[in-house]
Amino acid sequence: MHKLIIIIILFSTIGQARELTYNEFTLGNSFSPIDKSYLELEAKCRKSYDERNQKKYYEVLLFSKGKHVFDLNKHFKSNLAGRKNLKTPFYSLSVWNWFDTLAIKTKKHKFMTNTDQRTMRRNELIPEGLFVDIVKYGKFKVYFHFLLDNSKSVGNFKIINPRVVRDCVN
Repeated sequence: MHKLIIIIILFSTIGQARELTYNEFTLGNSFSPIDKSYLELEAKCRKSYDERNQKKYYEVLLFSKGKHVFDLNKHFKSNLAGRKNLKTPFYSLSVWNWFDTLAIKTKKHKFMTNTDQRTMRRNELIPEGLFVDIVKYGKFKVYFHFLLDNSKSVGNFKIINPRVVRDCVN
């Protein structure tokens, strides 16, 4: 009987869970600042075309101290089941680490994700406005909640060669 009561209580609280908002995540946690030397990003452009020489995607690879940390992607088509019918172009951001939650803020836009991550490369669809702000201003703030050690970090990233970004995606 006691086990049945515990199971009922457990399942009744699961149904009451709600999605964490951007403000709840960014204002409700303590974040350690990322060392400033890691916040400067160098951009490199890579463009991909299909067998008929039509655009597939453009991506800006962003490196911190020579280490690949972000990809900013502009997609013109996709063969992925969940993305086949999206209006093109559509945009995504790839992050190369393990995160529980990730939030990004630009001058005019905010974005947050806490989807389950199955590989070290996390690729998230992002709103066009967030993409445009990163391209236009060359900077963005990121809040990280690392998955493997439960630490939380924040930093204001700046692209040191923003012209590469603008030339790549336009």
